[in-house]
Amino acid sequence: MAVNICHYRRLARIRCSWTNANPGRRFYGCDTNRDEGGCGFFVWLDPPMCEHSRNVIPGLLRSVDRLQAELETARRRENRERRAWTGLVLSWVVFLLIWMGTSEKYEATHDEMKQLPM
Repeated sequence: MAVNICHYRRLARIRCSWTNANPGRRFYGCDTNRDEGGCGFFVWLDPPMCEHSRNVIPGLLRSVDRLQAELETARRRENRERRAWTGLVLSWVVFLLIWMGTSEKYEATHDEMKQLPM
């Protein structure tokens, strides 16, 4: 039997472990998860990692996760600021349009009043 065939005689998928003991280490596993009725087939594809790698990689993964979270927070903040500036600019445009409209009405009314007999 080939290594990449599970107990159900299906092709096993190559997966990647992200546990602290085997970070990034690839293995063959049943295509169906054990929780969903899979057979639990499991064979390592990569050789064991050295102790140094097992100690360093989890810290690097945590750093990447932290940086990704910070980046997502910064993007959300940037989007909020962009929406705030857009709202401010639009409110000023509306204000100016209303002000210009009332200014023209005021001038027309003022001109009409000049023409009234006193």
